[in-house]
Amino acid sequence: GYLFDLLLLRSNLQYLLPDGGHSLILISSLHPGEGKPFISTNLAATLAKASKKVLLLDFDLHKPKVHKMFRTTNAQGVSTYLIGKASFDDLVFQSDIENLDIILAGPVPPNASELLLNSRVDELLAEGLKRYDYVIIDTPPIMLITDSLVLLSKVDRGILVMNTLKATKQGVGYLEDILSQNSISNTSI
Repeated sequence: GYLFDLLLLRSNLQYLLPDGGHSLILISSLHPGEGKPFISTNLAATLAKASKKVLLLDFDLHKPKVHKMFRTTNAQGVSTYLIGKASFDDLVFQSDIENLDIILAGPVPPNASELLLNSRVDELLAEGLKRYDYVIIDTPPIMLITDSLVLLSKVDRGILVMNTLKATKQGVGYLEDILSQNSISNTSI
């Protein structure tokens, strides 16, 4: 089931990521409802249980869900960091899982996509890479919002989640076209 798939994904990451050092991994999908927060959260937990230091970042500034997975409030997070109202250390909270820290999305801003053009995005990711073995980034679906495409240029590997009950040949083709048109090659489905 899901546990086996996550362990398989964790094992396969060693072949997809650069040797030695820390890695940024983005999780996205074509459509909403394909399980991005579930995969992001559980992949982060699986890596943490393998004694890796992991930071889970909720970069879905439009419809954040990671806070619901951890039954906590979304009072501050990535959005408050990007507008300069919080520091990295203000935002990190430790989960109940050893080695797994989280930065939530924070309040939904009126200009979410524009915030990704802020230089503080690079600072946030760089700080995460300094402190953690893996930074897992949960993002919005590519079909609706371009945020994931902007962030894909900043990560080591993008993992695109597809729900087999919803995926179509046309959808996969559309996704391949988007990635090709934007010269993105660091992705796996």
